[in-house]
Amino acid sequence: MHKLIIFSLAFLGFIFVTEAKKVRGQILYLNDTVDVIFNIPVKFLGQEPNHERLQQKVIYYDSNGVKRVLKPDDAKEIRFRFGHDEIRMLSRENTLGIGNIFSSNSNIFLRIEIDGKLKLFYCYLTHSGMYNPSTGMAPGASYSVEKFVLQRGERTLKIPADLNFKNDMVRYFYDCPELSQKIERKEFRKSDVSAIVKFYNQHCN
Repeated sequence: MHKLIIFSLAFLGFIFVTEAKKVRGQILYLNDTVDVIFNIPVKFLGQEPNHERLQQKVIYYDSNGVKRVLKPDDAKEIRFRFGHDEIRMLSRENTLGIGNIFSSNSNIFLRIEIDGKLKLFYCYLTHSGMYNPSTGMAPGASYSVEKFVLQRGERTLKIPADLNFKNDMVRYFYDCPELSQKIERKEFRKSDVSAIVKFYNQHCN
């Protein structure tokens, strides 16, 4: 039994090991845009970018082929195409405390899904323990979760509440009574975050 647990944890660790792929992209600074080749970490299973690692830093090669590290404090945005997806990650003040608590960065790169007056981002977090419906949380393992993040204008970031989504969002959209009422009446639910953001950008001040 002990060997089985060790093997299971080792396998889970193997799943989360990442490789990297070189892709062309751009770094957007305050007054300049630079073409580079990014070294994008990729999850072993699923072959998709490891966005959680990119939130903290990105490795790239400059025009001379020199390998460099870009921190979210140093640029406004990074852009690159991965498969069929155009990925933009914007630098934002890390008011949510996402990532390594020992990091010296005050900002974080967040993948943007919808741009506008109200922005919709994704953030990626790792929690300890793997949920099992029959046994609960298994210590020693870890799992990654994806969260929606909202930003209205240049205000602080907001992760919608999981357990009290309706009341949380009714308060958050105090500046748009029409939207607040739709959420109150459950015309918009937790699964409709994208539709909520689009409605705000189209109909609210």
